[in-house]
Amino acid sequence: MRKLWCAAVLVVTLVSVVRPQCISNNDKLVTSRRDLAHITPFSLDLFKQLYPPTATGNFFFSPYSVWTALVLAYFGSAGRTRQQLQDTLRLRDPSTTLATYRALDRLTAERQSNTSDYVIHLANKVYVKSGFPLRDCIRDVLKKEVENIDFSQAAKAAATINQFVNKTTRGKIPTVVTESDVAPTLMALVNTVYFKGFWLSQFDLTQTTKQKFFTTPGQHSLVDMMTQLGKFRFGVSSELGATVLKIPYKLMAGSMFVLLPDNTPGSDPGKTSTPLDAMLRRLSQDTLHHALTNLKEEKVDLHFPRFKLEQTITEELKAALEALGIEDLFSSRSDLTNYVRGTNLSVNTVIHKAVVEVNEEGSYAGADIIALFIDRGPGLRVFRCDRPFVFVIRDNHTNTILFMGVYRKP
Repeated sequence: MRKLWCAAVLVVTLVSVVRPQCISNNDKLVTSRRDLAHITPFSLDLFKQLYPPTATGNFFFSPYSVWTALVLAYFGSAGRTRQQLQDTLRLRDPSTTLATYRALDRLTAERQSNTSDYVIHLANKVYVKSGFPLRDCIRDVLKKEVENIDFSQAAKAAATINQFVNKTTRGKIPTVVTESDVAPTLMALVNTVYFKGFWLSQFDLTQTTKQKFFTTPGQHSLVDMMTQLGKFRFGVSSELGATVLKIPYKLMAGSMFVLLPDNTPGSDPGKTSTPLDAMLRRLSQDTLHHALTNLKEEKVDLHFPRFKLEQTITEELKAALEALGIEDLFSSRSDLTNYVRGTNLSVNTVIHKAVVEVNEEGSYAGADIIALFIDRGPGLRVFRCDRPFVFVIRDNHTNTILFMGVYRKP
């Protein structure tokens, strides 16, 4: 089973400005819209900032968790800060964004009660320092999210945030912040994501054997390689220079897509005609869309490694978001006066932690995003993942990328 976890935290500071309304012109707008396909460019842009083609090693994160935490910041923003967030996150306007946020919240609640085979648990908190003059209308609109906390008691405050993340991610991320992280904090925006998906067709544990995984053409390690013969959606992307496989979860509610760089025919195992780095350079919204949609069901002899990845991103995440256009949020120019009038808040610290585990049953994953502490066919196909690859976990109901990762070495 594969499992994923994520969480995000934002800590706030001071600056100043004024805004006449609450979150939007229509805080009570209702929508059934849950499709987030439009945020795919943000997900890929952030991935390429955090993991450029020159990067090495394994990597894993949740663009969805980061996006959600920044939406919380967007609700409290005004002026140029709001515009930068709106443009970078591909948001239409505050009213539509708030309505979509609520629709996603309802969808999460429905899933929690209806199935245990495919679970996405998304939880958000706006922790506010006791006595901090958060606007009453914000408390009303985000009543489920807002919670007072005594940041002057830093150890207790850190424990409260960590307990929230630990509970939401089912113990996968027990700690995300420390006492020193939260000591100067006025506000913390926290997002956690927990994912559990059982494969539609599970691997037989008795068929898992030690096999070679080529970290480079001339070097290999032994991994626990899972194996099964079955029907999967399979395709070839000449644009990426890769073969693509879709591994569905139960209820067909989501899938893992694996992008495997091509082998060079007749060469040594692990040798790629289009190395992973080259494939990453070609990765874009269009090439990914074409790769994931032009698949056909075929009989496949699948060999896929069992693995677990953990990733913590801090300053690199802040730098990546600034490079994408979210600049003022992390500076004295930050305008978060929609949260509190007459006080200027800016994001001081950003923390993102993510974990994924893939095994014979399925996947588990979790992330706690950003700790932005605002302080101021034709025959049998063989798909053998014995060399570095990219994997994408996508939710079918919302058409959004929940998690992305690169597996280079055991």
